[in-house]
Amino acid sequence: MFAQYSAVISTIAIEIVVTTVVINFYMTWRGSEHTLRDNIAIRWFWVGAVNYFLTCLQCAFQVTLTLQTIIHFTDWVVGHAHLVMFGVFSFWIYGMLMHLWPKLTGREWWSNKLNSWHFWLSAMGLWIMFLDLMCGGLVQGFMWRAMASWADTTIASYSFWFVRTIAGGAILLGHVLLIINMIATATSGKSTKHIDTDYEPYEVAEPEEAAIHGTV
Repeated sequence: MFAQYSAVISTIAIEIVVTTVVINFYMTWRGSEHTLRDNIAIRWFWVGAVNYFLTCLQCAFQVTLTLQTIIHFTDWVVGHAHLVMFGVFSFWIYGMLMHLWPKLTGREWWSNKLNSWHFWLSAMGLWIMFLDLMCGGLVQGFMWRAMASWADTTIASYSFWFVRTIAGGAILLGHVLLIINMIATATSGKSTKHIDTDYEPYEVAEPEEAAIHGTV
């Protein structure tokens, strides 16, 4: 129990560190709000940072033994894992991919519309899946606590699993569009010398001027 209580306290304390990271991220971004609309890479990082804060905040609550008695072994855990592994780290990887693929291929993105569809299908599919599994996990946990049979909890989960399947299909479709866009970009995209206009202040300004731009 000493080890468990230590883990609970440590997990809750981590949320303080996470909060400082997220605040630093958004305060650095402040003043560049237009990039959220114009730059798909920043949009991935922006939403990933939101998911990062929320999943760590959720950790601070679900690590407590009181909540664990309800959610342990339920679909809540599956939804939480999807939010952190896909909604945070995969989203950040996509952000890097959006920025680096034109550099690596020397071509502009073949379709910005496909990039947008990939983003929205992935983001909305993830959030629908996360909320659905979170609700389904609570239903399962309280039914188990009430000593309901495994068959009854399985039947009660059918509607949640159906929604999860639809959300997963949306995410899968987004990935298919991404692959198509990557292949088309590398093979038939408009050849160009890729220039980072979004980061121009850092790349072309004098050192003193760059320092001003880079200071919050």
